[in-house]
Amino acid sequence: MRTEIRKPASLDELPDFCSLEELSKVLQVSRSTAYRMAAQGSIPSLRVGRRVIVPKEHLVRWIDSSVSCEKGGE
Repeated sequence: MRTEIRKPASLDELPDFCSLEELSKVLQVSRSTAYRMAAQGSIPSLRVGRRVIVPKEHLVRWIDSSVSCEKGGE
């Protein structure tokens, strides 16, 4: 018997805390781009030991504020 691990395809499907690898699939960017954005502070993230995690709530706020800034600049 094989257990299939389903990767999130949208923001709604992400768990409350996700890895940068999961996030990279949703944003459709490479894993290295997601890690670089987190290291630069572009994506809200937390380091827990050796892992980097992204709280979904903070990610949603970040996206909302980024979209608002872009619309305001038109």
